[in-house]
Amino acid sequence: MPKRTAHLIQVLKASGEREPFSEEKVRLSLRRAGVGRELAEDVLKIVESELYDGISTREIYRHIFQHLRETGTHLESKYNLKRALMELGPSGYPFEKFFAKVLESEGYQTAVGQQVRGKCVQHEVDVVAEKDGVKQMIEAKFHNENGIKTDVKVALYVYARFLDVSAESGFDEGWLVTNTKLTGDAKTYCECVGLKYVSWDHPEGRSLRELVERTKLYPVTALTTLSSHEKSTLLGEGIVTCKELVDNLERIPKNKRAAVGDEARRLI
Repeated sequence: MPKRTAHLIQVLKASGEREPFSEEKVRLSLRRAGVGRELAEDVLKIVESELYDGISTREIYRHIFQHLRETGTHLESKYNLKRALMELGPSGYPFEKFFAKVLESEGYQTAVGQQVRGKCVQHEVDVVAEKDGVKQMIEAKFHNENGIKTDVKVALYVYARFLDVSAESGFDEGWLVTNTKLTGDAKTYCECVGLKYVSWDHPEGRSLRELVERTKLYPVTALTTLSSHEKSTLLGEGIVTCKELVDNLERIPKNKRAAVGDEARRLI
Protein backbone atom coordinates (compact mmCIF):
# COMPACT_ATOMS: atom_id res chain seq x y z
CA MET A 1 0.00 0.00 0.00
CA PRO A 2 1.61 3.30 -1.05
CA LYS A 3 2.40 5.53 1.91
CA ARG A 4 0.29 8.41 0.58
CA THR A 5 -2.93 6.36 0.94
CA ALA A 6 -2.19 4.70 4.30
CA HIS A 7 -4.23 7.32 6.16
CA LEU A 8 -7.34 6.23 4.20
CA ILE A 9 -7.19 2.73 5.66
CA GLN A 10 -9.74 1.98 8.38
CA VAL A 11 -8.38 -0.21 11.18
CA LEU A 12 -10.63 -2.52 13.21
CA LYS A 13 -9.90 -2.23 16.95
CA ALA A 14 -10.39 -5.04 19.47
CA SER A 15 -13.45 -3.19 20.82
CA GLY A 16 -15.12 -3.43 17.40
CA GLU A 17 -14.64 0.27 16.67
CA ARG A 18 -12.95 1.52 13.53
CA GLU A 19 -10.40 4.30 13.23
CA PRO A 20 -8.04 5.58 10.51
CA PHE A 21 -4.61 3.96 10.40
CA SER A 22 -2.11 6.21 12.17
CA GLU A 23 1.56 6.16 11.23
CA GLU A 24 2.31 8.23 14.33
CA LYS A 25 0.75 5.65 16.66
CA VAL A 26 2.93 2.93 15.15
CA ARG A 27 6.05 5.11 15.42
CA LEU A 28 5.27 5.97 19.03
CA SER A 29 4.68 2.34 20.03
CA LEU A 30 7.98 1.35 18.41
CA ARG A 31 9.92 4.17 20.02
CA ARG A 32 8.50 3.26 23.44
CA ALA A 33 9.83 -0.25 22.94
CA GLY A 34 13.30 1.16 22.36
CA VAL A 35 13.31 0.75 18.58
CA GLY A 36 15.71 3.17 16.90
CA ARG A 37 14.43 5.75 14.44
CA GLU A 38 15.85 4.06 11.34
CA LEU A 39 14.54 0.60 12.23
CA ALA A 40 11.18 2.07 13.22
CA GLU A 41 10.82 3.68 9.78
CA ASP A 42 11.81 0.41 8.08
CA VAL A 43 9.19 -1.51 10.07
CA LEU A 44 6.56 1.14 9.33
CA LYS A 45 7.21 0.86 5.58
CA ILE A 46 6.82 -2.92 5.72
CA VAL A 47 3.60 -2.65 7.75
CA GLU A 48 2.14 -0.09 5.32
CA SER A 49 2.82 -2.45 2.43
CA GLU A 50 0.60 -5.05 4.13
CA LEU A 51 -2.34 -2.80 5.01
CA TYR A 52 -5.87 -3.27 3.67
CA ASP A 53 -9.15 -1.65 4.64
CA GLY A 54 -10.60 -3.30 7.74
CA ILE A 55 -7.31 -4.80 8.91
CA SER A 56 -7.41 -5.56 12.64
CA THR A 57 -5.06 -4.02 15.19
CA ARG A 58 -4.21 -7.61 16.16
CA GLU A 59 -2.94 -8.35 12.63
CA ILE A 60 -0.94 -5.11 12.53
CA TYR A 61 0.61 -6.04 15.87
CA ARG A 62 1.46 -9.51 14.55
CA HIS A 63 3.23 -8.05 11.51
CA ILE A 64 5.26 -5.64 13.66
CA PHE A 65 6.14 -8.32 16.20
CA GLN A 66 7.34 -10.69 13.48
CA HIS A 67 9.47 -8.04 11.76
CA LEU A 68 11.08 -7.06 15.06
CA ARG A 69 11.73 -10.71 15.87
CA GLU A 70 13.55 -11.16 12.57
CA THR A 71 16.05 -8.44 13.57
CA GLY A 72 17.40 -10.62 16.40
CA THR A 73 17.47 -7.64 18.79
CA HIS A 74 14.89 -8.93 21.34
CA LEU A 75 13.03 -5.65 20.87
CA GLU A 76 9.90 -7.68 20.21
CA SER A 77 9.89 -8.62 23.90
CA LYS A 78 9.43 -4.99 24.95
CA TYR A 79 6.92 -4.39 22.17
CA ASN A 80 5.01 -7.40 23.51
CA LEU A 81 4.37 -5.76 26.93
CA LYS A 82 0.60 -5.21 26.69
CA ARG A 83 -0.08 -8.78 25.58
CA ALA A 84 2.45 -10.12 28.09
CA LEU A 85 0.47 -8.49 30.90
CA MET A 86 -2.67 -10.22 29.64
CA GLU A 87 -0.88 -13.55 29.96
CA LEU A 88 -0.50 -13.06 33.73
CA GLY A 89 -3.49 -15.34 34.23
CA PRO A 90 -5.91 -17.00 33.87
CA SER A 91 -6.52 -15.95 37.48
CA GLY A 92 -5.67 -12.41 38.52
CA TYR A 93 -3.26 -13.46 41.28
CA PRO A 94 -0.03 -13.28 39.21
CA PHE A 95 -1.05 -9.77 38.09
CA GLU A 96 -1.60 -8.72 41.72
CA LYS A 97 1.83 -10.05 42.65
CA PHE A 98 3.39 -8.41 39.60
CA PHE A 99 1.97 -4.99 40.48
CA ALA A 100 3.13 -5.41 44.07
CA LYS A 101 6.67 -6.00 42.72
CA VAL A 102 6.44 -2.79 40.68
CA LEU A 103 5.43 -0.85 43.79
CA GLU A 104 8.22 -2.44 45.84
CA SER A 105 10.75 -1.17 43.30
CA GLU A 106 9.44 2.33 44.08
CA GLY A 107 9.95 1.95 47.81
CA TYR A 108 6.55 0.64 48.90
CA GLN A 109 6.09 -2.16 51.41
CA THR A 110 3.47 -4.57 50.07
CA ALA A 111 1.44 -7.64 50.98
CA VAL A 112 -0.78 -9.58 48.56
CA GLY A 113 -4.15 -11.20 49.27
CA GLN A 114 -4.70 -9.86 52.78
CA GLN A 115 -7.80 -10.37 54.95
CA VAL A 116 -8.85 -6.95 56.20
CA ARG A 117 -11.52 -5.98 58.71
CA GLY A 118 -14.15 -3.50 57.59
CA LYS A 119 -16.82 -1.68 59.54
CA CYS A 120 -19.51 -4.01 58.18
CA VAL A 121 -17.79 -7.10 56.76
CA GLN A 122 -14.42 -8.77 56.27
CA HIS A 123 -12.62 -8.15 52.95
CA GLU A 124 -9.82 -9.80 51.01
CA VAL A 125 -7.71 -6.98 49.63
CA ASP A 126 -5.62 -7.73 46.53
CA VAL A 127 -2.62 -5.60 47.56
CA VAL A 128 -1.95 -3.69 50.76
CA ALA A 129 0.81 -1.12 50.27
CA GLU A 130 2.45 1.52 52.43
CA LYS A 131 4.99 4.25 51.83
CA ASP A 132 5.93 7.34 53.82
CA GLY A 133 3.24 6.61 56.40
CA VAL A 134 0.45 6.45 53.78
CA LYS A 135 -1.42 3.14 53.57
CA GLN A 136 -3.11 2.00 50.33
CA MET A 137 -5.92 -0.48 49.70
CA ILE A 138 -5.38 -1.67 46.13
CA GLU A 139 -7.90 -3.62 44.08
CA ALA A 140 -6.55 -5.16 40.86
CA LYS A 141 -8.88 -5.79 37.92
CA PHE A 142 -7.24 -8.22 35.53
CA HIS A 143 -8.38 -8.85 31.93
CA ASN A 144 -6.89 -11.49 29.64
CA GLU A 145 -8.50 -10.18 26.45
CA ASN A 146 -7.84 -7.01 24.50
CA GLY A 147 -10.65 -4.50 24.03
CA ILE A 148 -12.21 -5.06 27.47
CA LYS A 149 -12.34 -1.92 29.59
CA THR A 150 -12.91 -1.59 33.34
CA ASP A 151 -16.16 0.31 33.77
CA VAL A 152 -17.68 2.61 36.37
CA LYS A 153 -19.42 -0.26 38.19
CA VAL A 154 -16.00 -1.59 39.19
CA ALA A 155 -14.91 1.86 40.37
CA LEU A 156 -18.10 2.14 42.47
CA TYR A 157 -17.46 -1.28 43.98
CA VAL A 158 -13.81 -0.51 44.83
CA TYR A 159 -14.69 2.81 46.43
CA ALA A 160 -17.44 1.19 48.52
CA ARG A 161 -14.92 -1.36 49.80
CA PHE A 162 -12.46 1.40 50.59
CA LEU A 163 -15.08 3.28 52.61
CA ASP A 164 -15.84 0.12 54.62
CA VAL A 165 -12.19 -0.66 55.48
CA SER A 166 -10.65 2.82 55.70
CA ALA A 167 -11.55 3.66 59.30
CA GLU A 168 -11.36 0.14 60.72
CA SER A 169 -8.04 -0.84 59.15
CA GLY A 170 -6.30 2.51 58.81
CA PHE A 171 -6.25 2.91 55.03
CA ASP A 172 -5.55 6.38 53.70
CA GLU A 173 -6.04 5.75 49.98
CA GLY A 174 -7.99 3.43 47.72
CA TRP A 175 -6.52 2.43 44.35
CA LEU A 176 -8.06 0.75 41.31
CA VAL A 177 -5.45 -0.94 39.09
CA THR A 178 -6.11 -2.63 35.75
CA ASN A 179 -3.93 -4.02 32.98
CA THR A 180 -6.20 -2.66 30.23
CA LYS A 181 -8.11 0.64 30.07
CA LEU A 182 -10.78 2.44 32.09
CA THR A 183 -13.94 3.81 30.53
CA GLY A 184 -14.40 7.58 30.55
CA ASP A 185 -17.08 7.35 33.25
CA ALA A 186 -14.82 5.20 35.44
CA LYS A 187 -12.02 7.77 35.24
CA THR A 188 -14.44 10.62 35.92
CA TYR A 189 -15.86 8.85 38.97
CA CYS A 190 -12.42 8.01 40.37
CA GLU A 191 -11.28 11.61 40.01
CA CYS A 192 -14.52 12.90 41.57
CA VAL A 193 -14.33 10.78 44.76
CA GLY A 194 -10.53 10.76 45.07
CA LEU A 195 -10.02 7.10 44.17
CA LYS A 196 -6.56 6.74 42.63
CA TYR A 197 -6.27 4.61 39.51
CA VAL A 198 -3.61 3.02 37.34
CA SER A 199 -4.58 1.67 33.92
CA TRP A 200 -2.61 0.63 30.85
CA ASP A 201 -2.43 4.19 29.50
CA HIS A 202 -3.47 6.51 32.38
CA PRO A 203 -2.75 8.63 34.33
CA GLU A 204 -0.04 10.30 32.28
CA GLY A 205 3.34 9.70 33.85
CA ARG A 206 1.99 6.97 36.16
CA SER A 207 0.29 4.59 33.75
CA LEU A 208 1.00 0.88 34.05
CA ARG A 209 2.98 0.94 30.80
CA GLU A 210 5.13 3.82 32.03
CA LEU A 211 5.66 2.25 35.46
CA VAL A 212 6.89 -1.00 33.91
CA GLU A 213 9.14 0.77 31.42
CA ARG A 214 10.59 3.01 34.13
CA THR A 215 11.22 0.23 36.67
CA LYS A 216 12.20 -2.29 33.95
CA LEU A 217 10.18 -4.94 35.78
CA TYR A 218 8.98 -6.76 32.68
CA PRO A 219 6.82 -9.85 33.27
CA VAL A 220 8.26 -13.27 32.43
CA THR A 221 5.41 -13.63 29.94
CA ALA A 222 7.16 -11.07 27.71
CA LEU A 223 9.96 -13.53 26.97
CA THR A 224 9.77 -15.09 23.50
CA THR A 225 12.30 -17.78 24.41
CA LEU A 226 9.85 -19.39 26.87
CA SER A 227 7.01 -21.71 25.87
CA SER A 228 3.47 -21.11 27.16
CA HIS A 229 3.86 -24.10 29.48
CA GLU A 230 7.14 -22.77 30.89
CA LYS A 231 5.60 -19.35 31.50
CA SER A 232 2.63 -20.93 33.27
CA THR A 233 4.96 -23.05 35.44
CA LEU A 234 7.00 -20.01 36.47
CA LEU A 235 3.86 -18.06 37.38
CA GLY A 236 2.67 -21.01 39.43
CA GLU A 237 5.98 -20.96 41.30
CA GLY A 238 5.56 -17.26 42.06
CA ILE A 239 8.18 -15.98 39.60
CA VAL A 240 6.46 -13.13 37.78
CA THR A 241 9.25 -10.76 36.69
CA CYS A 242 12.29 -11.18 34.45
CA LYS A 243 14.44 -9.81 37.27
CA GLU A 244 13.35 -12.68 39.53
CA LEU A 245 13.93 -15.17 36.73
CA VAL A 246 17.52 -14.02 36.17
CA ASP A 247 18.17 -14.93 39.80
CA ASN A 248 16.44 -18.31 39.39
CA LEU A 249 17.60 -19.61 36.02
CA GLU A 250 17.94 -23.10 37.47
CA ARG A 251 14.15 -23.31 37.01
CA ILE A 252 14.74 -23.34 33.24
CA PRO A 253 15.86 -26.47 31.31
CA LYS A 254 19.65 -26.45 30.83
CA ASN A 255 19.45 -26.37 27.06
CA LYS A 256 17.47 -23.09 27.18
CA ARG A 257 19.08 -21.25 30.09
CA ALA A 258 21.56 -19.25 28.03
CA ALA A 259 18.95 -17.98 25.55
CA VAL A 260 16.35 -17.23 28.23
CA GLY A 261 18.91 -15.54 30.47
CA ASP A 262 20.20 -13.42 27.59
CA GLU A 263 16.72 -12.22 26.61
CA ALA A 264 15.72 -11.52 30.22
CA ARG A 265 18.90 -9.50 30.87
CA ARG A 266 18.31 -7.45 27.73
CA LEU A 267 14.88 -6.48 29.06
CA ILE A 268 16.04 -5.49 32.54
